[in-house]
Amino acid sequence: MIASGVPYEVTDVEGHTPASLDEFTGQVTMHAHGPTGDHEVAGSGQDEHDGTVRVHEKDHHGTGKDVRVWTVSPAADGEGFDAES
Repeated sequence: MIASGVPYEVTDVEGHTPASLDEFTGQVTMHAHGPTGDHEVAGSGQDEHDGTVRVHEKDHHGTGKDVRVWTVSPAADGEGFDAES
């Protein structure tokens, strides 16, 4: 279960600590940690040109039907990135 409207800390993208929003575009797998635990998110990310990337999470390891949309942005404290559904 995912808590909507709550930021989840992105712990990695493609197996490493992300350094820029560009790393969330295209086909991606990221891990996020929040109030409902750790979650793997696989899907397709698109730069929204407003300082965020929208990741369309899909089932079947990122290739199936849409599950939810995450908005990835720099964390409020300036350290790393948060994802919110």
